[in-house]
Amino acid sequence: KVDERRAACVFMVDRPVLAGFSFWCPDAEVAQSYSPLATAIFDVGGVESVLIHDMTVTVTRDPTNLQPWEQFAKSIGAQIRAHLLSGMPVVDPDFLNTMPSAEEIRDRLQDVLDEMINPGIAAHSGFITINRVVGNTVYITMGGGCQGCAASSITLRQGVEQVFRQAVPHLGAILDETDHAAGVNPYFRTLPM
Repeated sequence: KVDERRAACVFMVDRPVLAGFSFWCPDAEVAQSYSPLATAIFDVGGVESVLIHDMTVTVTRDPTNLQPWEQFAKSIGAQIRAHLLSGMPVVDPDFLNTMPSAEEIRDRLQDVLDEMINPGIAAHSGFITINRVVGNTVYITMGGGCQGCAASSITLRQGVEQVFRQAVPHLGAILDETDHAAGVNPYFRTLPM
């Protein structure tokens, strides 16, 4: 059964969609510039963003799109299948050719963590660590008051992701590897009203 309230849907594909890299597409304009697959998905209508990573395509629905997910997902799935069968590139090769190295991405993100993010979340006894960068995908861990905090996903999506993407426009997926269930001193056990 499809949860109609969810804002995003992850489409699993039977092969790597974008081997070694990931692609974040926040709007149709970026899609038209860099990704024929994301453009096809945005053409369905009612799409807010697209993330292409490994064997998945994550589509976030525009909040004004009230179309049932089941119908919406079938249209998107058809676009993904048609694109993969067409043999067209998923992402413009020029985009991949201008990709900074994993080390350069890590260095830029570490600077942002040290100078902007960690000093801010230290007020809540929290911190974020970069575990690794693979291609242009970053894997992080949230610790201290962030581990198990009810607001950690908000901190990640509305704060950290935005600052990271400003620092590294080529950044793809940002994946949280934190074991939030093991957090012993979360800043918020439940979200405040």
